[in-house]
Amino acid sequence: MNRSLTPQNDEEQNFLKQQAKMAAMGEMIGNIAHQWRQPLNALSALNIGLSTKYKMGKLDETAIEKFKEKANTILQNMSATIDDFANFYRPNKEKEMFQINDTIQSALRFVGDTYRQHQVCIVNNTSPHIAIKSYKNELTQVLLNVLNNSRDAMVERETKKPMVTITTIEEDGEITIILQDNAGGVKEEILEKLCEPYFTTKFKSHGTGIGLYMSKMIIEESMGGLFYIKNNKNGLATTIRLKKEHHSWAYSI
Repeated sequence: MNRSLTPQNDEEQNFLKQQAKMAAMGEMIGNIAHQWRQPLNALSALNIGLSTKYKMGKLDETAIEKFKEKANTILQNMSATIDDFANFYRPNKEKEMFQINDTIQSALRFVGDTYRQHQVCIVNNTSPHIAIKSYKNELTQVLLNVLNNSRDAMVERETKKPMVTITTIEEDGEITIILQDNAGGVKEEILEKLCEPYFTTKFKSHGTGIGLYMSKMIIEESMGGLFYIKNNKNGLATTIRLKKEHHSWAYSI
């Protein structure tokens, strides 16, 4: 059931935050399962190849070294996924300096496999040199919400040549992140409600209706920035605007 409500107190807001975090965790676990399937298959193929060479009497030191090198690379990538997951859910009580592009890359690692599965192209136009002092995990959560929503919209609408373009701009002491998809956008009456709690355009089994609401609250109330969505270029453009030196524009949560 869709409804438009504004949380009336801290208890309700905390409940919504917990719901959003659990929903994000479910999405992320699903993404990790997808991401690990390919490297596990690759490890299985390496083991079969090693066994075959042994049976054929071709297992020499060079073959073993190649096996160790390839297996170690795969295991390091799998370990990096777990590190990202652990860091994402580690409590973030103090601001830290981080590169915006590193945070975007972290979010892309979580959604990368499902994007490839649905042949969604990612065009990353972010600069590697833009840094900010803020809450890294919270920004990652917002990016994941937006990326997951764009993917779901493009898959549901069977978008031809689905694409998400990510652009960062740094000027006048502000950093702007724009995530643009080509899923066709939404009607204006729906656009106005996208960031309301419990409003969702997805089937009940596919969405809680709190992801974008929480994204807006995180950016605007926790991080002192701006978060807004508009129709643009055959899809939705989600804009995140943050001050390099964060001075809250709203109350903290």
